[in-house]
Amino acid sequence: MDSAAAANATAAPMQLPQVDTWSTLLTTLGYLSLLLGVIFLAYWLLRRLGVSGMGVQGGSGAPRLVSRLMLGQHQSVVVVRHRGRDFLLGVTEHGITPLAEDETDEGAEADVGRPASSFASLLKRSVGR
Repeated sequence: MDSAAAANATAAPMQLPQVDTWSTLLTTLGYLSLLLGVIFLAYWLLRRLGVSGMGVQGGSGAPRLVSRLMLGQHQSVVVVRHRGRDFLLGVTEHGITPLAEDETDEGAEADVGRPASSFASLLKRSVGR
């Protein structure tokens, strides 16, 4: 009888549980959208509360890039405004060199969205000293 039971067990295929692929797919998409929603909500809350780790941003005391002139592939001259002063900096892949410093005009400081003057005029004014 033992050999008959063994032959019967090998002859009958094993039944696997039925899986509803649409239900599984919808559940997976639901969890994925929930996770993405939580990530975007956390990002929105951090931005709303003023936590900024993306780039050079910040309040009135944070340095702000006014203008940049590319001189080569890895060389440039930039004007950075910080605490009412304009700094002319030479930037290379090896370091940053201060070239000149100038007081910012009061009217230019109030107009935060747009540079006070062109890069060429800032450069002439800084170098002409």
